[in-house]
Amino acid sequence: MNKGKGMSNIKVFLKLIKYTWLASPLTFSVLIVASLIFSILRYSEIVVLQSLFDNILKVANGSTYDIMITPILAILVILILNPVAEWLEFLAQGYFWRRGNGYMQSLFHNRINEMDLIDYEDVKKFDDIKKASLGNQEAPNGIRIIVQILFLYLPFLLITALYLISVKPMLVFAIVLIFIPVLVSELIKISDNYDFEDKIANRRRKTEYFEGCITSKEYFKETLVNGSFNYFYSLFVDSNKKFSKEFVNVKNKLLKIAIVMRGVNTLGYLSTLGLLIYYLYNGSISVSQFAAVYYSIDKITTMLKNLIANIGEALAGISTTSFLVRFINEKKEIEIEEELSKTGDIVLRDVSFIYPNANKNALSNVNLRIKAGTSVAIVGENGSGKSTLTKVIMGLYKPSQGEVQYDGKNMEKYSKSSKFTNISAVFQNFIKYKLPAEDNIRISNFSSQDSIGNVSSQINLSFDDLKINNETILSRDFGGQELSGGEWQRLAIARGLYRPHNLIVLDEPTAAIDPIEEANVFCTFKKLSNNRTCIFVTHRLGSTQIADKIVVMEDGKIVEEGTNQELINLKGKYYGLLESQAKWYKR
Repeated sequence: MNKGKGMSNIKVFLKLIKYTWLASPLTFSVLIVASLIFSILRYSEIVVLQSLFDNILKVANGSTYDIMITPILAILVILILNPVAEWLEFLAQGYFWRRGNGYMQSLFHNRINEMDLIDYEDVKKFDDIKKASLGNQEAPNGIRIIVQILFLYLPFLLITALYLISVKPMLVFAIVLIFIPVLVSELIKISDNYDFEDKIANRRRKTEYFEGCITSKEYFKETLVNGSFNYFYSLFVDSNKKFSKEFVNVKNKLLKIAIVMRGVNTLGYLSTLGLLIYYLYNGSISVSQFAAVYYSIDKITTMLKNLIANIGEALAGISTTSFLVRFINEKKEIEIEEELSKTGDIVLRDVSFIYPNANKNALSNVNLRIKAGTSVAIVGENGSGKSTLTKVIMGLYKPSQGEVQYDGKNMEKYSKSSKFTNISAVFQNFIKYKLPAEDNIRISNFSSQDSIGNVSSQINLSFDDLKINNETILSRDFGGQELSGGEWQRLAIARGLYRPHNLIVLDEPTAAIDPIEEANVFCTFKKLSNNRTCIFVTHRLGSTQIADKIVVMEDGKIVEEGTNQELINLKGKYYGLLESQAKWYKR
């Protein structure tokens, strides 16, 4: 197994035990009891069998048949208890997996909720998330098997080993020859599997992505029109070949090791059988002992095979799950939970920001003051840093350098709930939730009992005009109705307005509507945001004149700021952009 970062494999294992116990203490306890019952029943079979053989020999030598009653009754009890124990174990396993899986999923989802937006821009971090998601299914199964190893297999093997020692100590040594090589083989397999998953995560994501470009609804339209199926298929095949090559290399290595270890395992079994025959021949053991021991060897061999298989499955599960446990237990900075006021000025001091794996800053030494209750328009050419700046202002991205202050307090030190309370936003790439129409708006403030009608009417959004009602599912995928781009955009804007806010950010949310309607939307926002801070990003400069201040971005820097008239008089970057766009509308 991998020499994990930040947490040893022992700590990973102990964490998993803790999590599965917390998921359901009762189920955990029932599984332990069921495993112990099975262990006792398996050993009892050997003891009762030897007693039965002894009594059969005694009857053959003239004893009465009465001595056969006790071992026969014991066998009947074992036969009755076996299905009961199997039923109990089956139920415990099922509940154990469901409860454990649900609990581990909740931990994973809660950890995702704590992540920063920038983590999804970081390839390594995104790979960690992908690997952690694979551990969701494996955790409870791995721990369930560990519980059964500890309370079913090991007690049985320990008691049976003591029994064999009482007969002939050398027999235990032969059993070890059966067990050790297979265990070593499994440990090597787990180590290689862990390293394989760690190494191949990025390749796996690429392969899945290329397949999605062929099969998913999201890409199908353009793939079909562009005739790019063969292109994406070739990328998928090539990526899959590289993935398969790594997979085959690992399996070939494991196969060679398994062949050697299986030879040692067979040697152990033959040695055990040979010893039994030798001891019977020289009179060291009786016929009944030979039968019982041979039966126990067969039971032990079966149990060992199951044990080894289970150890391999458990270690594989825990190996994969270790990504999840390490992900869940990553150290997080202590954050302030108290409310962060959004009613004061917002100040950026020497703020710089760089994306992971980028070779230059997206923002460089930005200094800006946004006065409380004012409206600010952020403009600039594509790639100038407009959207990045708004994300830094909102706290979605942490500055690489400098700080963002809300009412004099450094925003970075506060928790997500503190940062985003009383902030609303509408982004250009807003989400089209496949939910009822009303929920698409209320999702921004489900705790409110206010009608959505007020915000809808303010931006001329009418469900009646759209021929839908509050319960209409906005997706044909679920038998509902689809909206046009402009209709979706109005709904997203209503969602942003419905959320309580002292600060609202509009990051080019009006791209699907015409310039005149965009100006009307921004005017509405300014009116509705009276005494609230409003920041909007737009590439249509005709709408910016309503803003109290305009900020002009270029190459991640603020190159101009002022009112519409001040910047026109300056005849700089803003003026040039304005003149350039004016030509679009001249005939």
